[in-house]
Amino acid sequence: MSRENGEIVRGGLEAAFRRPKPDFAKINALYDPAHELISRRDALEGGSRRGARGYRDWLLDSEELLPWQSRLEEVTEIDDDRVLAVIPTRNTGTSSGVVVDQQLAMVVTVSGGKIMRTEVFGSRMEALKAVGLSE
Repeated sequence: MSRENGEIVRGGLEAAFRRPKPDFAKINALYDPAHELISRRDALEGGSRRGARGYRDWLLDSEELLPWQSRLEEVTEIDDDRVLAVIPTRNTGTSSGVVVDQQLAMVVTVSGGKIMRTEVFGSRMEALKAVGLSE
């Protein structure tokens, strides 16, 4: 992985996590138009979301369903094309106010200077296992 891939991932995820509204201009600049997102829910249901519209809809839908705040804690190379991003996330129940903290991880694929694919996992260990690595 070039250092550039890590910076692309960092910029793309920080733009997505920006509150109160994601930085869609930066997202559009860093993500490939055919970007594929596989959220944890999508993985369970056997689907994914494609393109800028799919990613935007996921960001907005997930915020409406269960408001969240995330920050980028770690960006680590996996190989020439994939980056591991570790993301502490706080969800707050809209009616209950219950706060749930979790540490998610993403495997992000970069090609030609653009983010092509993002797959979300429930932990760093789960993400590494999915790509054939261990802690």
